[in-house]
Amino acid sequence: MSIDTREDATPAADSSTTTGGGRRSDTPGRRGSGSDKRAGGPLSTLTVSGLGAAVPQALAPTVLAVLLIVFAILSPSFLTADNLLGVLNQNALLLLAAVAMTVVVRAGGIDLSIGVAIDLAALTASALLADDYVAWVAIVGGLVVGLLVGAVNAFLIVVLRIRPFLATLSVWFIGGGVQQVATDGGSPIYLSRSSVPDEFAWLGAGSVLGVAAPIVIAVIVLLIVWAALERSRWGRVLTAAGEQPTATRIAGRMAGTSMATAFVFAAGIAAIAGLILAARSNGFVANSGQLYVLDSIGAVFIGTTLSRTGRPNLFGTLVGVLIFALLTNGMNLIGLSFYWQGLARGVVLILILLLGVLLARDRARKPLT
Repeated sequence: MSIDTREDATPAADSSTTTGGGRRSDTPGRRGSGSDKRAGGPLSTLTVSGLGAAVPQALAPTVLAVLLIVFAILSPSFLTADNLLGVLNQNALLLLAAVAMTVVVRAGGIDLSIGVAIDLAALTASALLADDYVAWVAIVGGLVVGLLVGAVNAFLIVVLRIRPFLATLSVWFIGGGVQQVATDGGSPIYLSRSSVPDEFAWLGAGSVLGVAAPIVIAVIVLLIVWAALERSRWGRVLTAAGEQPTATRIAGRMAGTSMATAFVFAAGIAAIAGLILAARSNGFVANSGQLYVLDSIGAVFIGTTLSRTGRPNLFGTLVGVLIFALLTNGMNLIGLSFYWQGLARGVVLILILLLGVLLARDRARKPLT
């Protein structure tokens, strides 16, 4: 909407030229306050625009709040401290997997082999402990194998120029085969409690000031990755390479190197999840890490709705993880079958993403006046 300032200017000029005790022109007052407020000027336009932009970003937090309210009404034990801490503990591995996925998606890729890094790290650590190696050897071995998965992904994507989806899908299949071969067809590795060193067992069952160790580790990793993505040059280059890879290469920045480091970094985070998984279960079960892949992808893309530009971000990813975690826990408490839980997660995911897209389109089509 435009404002015709010429009509305001004419009487203002007339009144300012009156002689004697004539009144001073109040044109600035009318132009800066009254006219804009009545006619939807810049101040009101910016306010409405800000509110319109915030609607898609509020979808995921609103869904989270609704879940809290609904399940708190349906189950008195839902909002208890013990239950909420239990939910966080149970979903610490999902949070780690989602943090790893956020790094890769931020770089403009996707990683279907996150579960392979989790599984192979757990397999390596469990096998070393079964052979009576000390805790630190099992931990280092698991981390090295997990990082190796990321290095293979980086080689396929950056050097051989295979698309991330296809490259990581291939590594997923290869990793599954490696687990089958290494365990004689997928036989689990069970460790007696006496054969697991206390230092390693702490990863899955320890605590810090009453907070479970997996939660503490996941939060520390989240903060470190946030600092790396948001406060370091590496994070800025990674984000630029993911959003504008061609411009980044033209500007002389190492888009390929950023992509490679993203996959290695993500695999290292997944390996930490694998170590916690082995410590929590006292052993290894083939393909256990695959359970976290799809939920981690969903959490990351729920998190993108919190950004105006659709950029993956760790706060949004955390909200996505909490939505899945609380939805599953709440449905368990009210006695709904396991089969309904997958359906509910899918419905919530598609509703958040669909509404976010529709609201963003509606905001773009309708200029605010």
